[in-house]
Amino acid sequence: MKITLAQALKEKNRLAGEINHLWSLVQRENSCWDNHTRCIDIRETLETIGTYTEKLIELKTKIGKANKDNLENMYSLEELKSKISKLDGMETEEDVKYMGVQGTVKMVRSPDVTASEVLKMKKELQIRCNQLQDALDTYNVRNTIDFDTPLK
Repeated sequence: MKITLAQALKEKNRLAGEINHLWSLVQRENSCWDNHTRCIDIRETLETIGTYTEKLIELKTKIGKANKDNLENMYSLEELKSKISKLDGMETEEDVKYMGVQGTVKMVRSPDVTASEVLKMKKELQIRCNQLQDALDTYNVRNTIDFDTPLK
């Protein structure tokens, strides 16, 4: 069945989520007391996990191949978001402290890049991120792959 890349990305998340859910059931239910009835068939669930994992690998591969013409936008967005995150953690505090014997030494702390400059940089980066995300969204809606989901 043909699906858009946008749908494929949602399906990838659904499939990964279902695999994680099934693993948690297997981990919880595998060992139980003799008088307890398991809520799942462990071996059958492990087979389902295997099937879903194969389909997830197939889907990720198809998404990756379909995005070959869109990699620059994807990597640009990833790196710009990383830069915004680093700017969020940048220290911009100004401070004055007196230290030493009877406060005789004045210590001044001042940033090279001010908080307002950081905010301006972040705003400019976010505008570019929004443009890249819009381009990615458009690409993901216009391009399709063939994929039959195992999920119902």
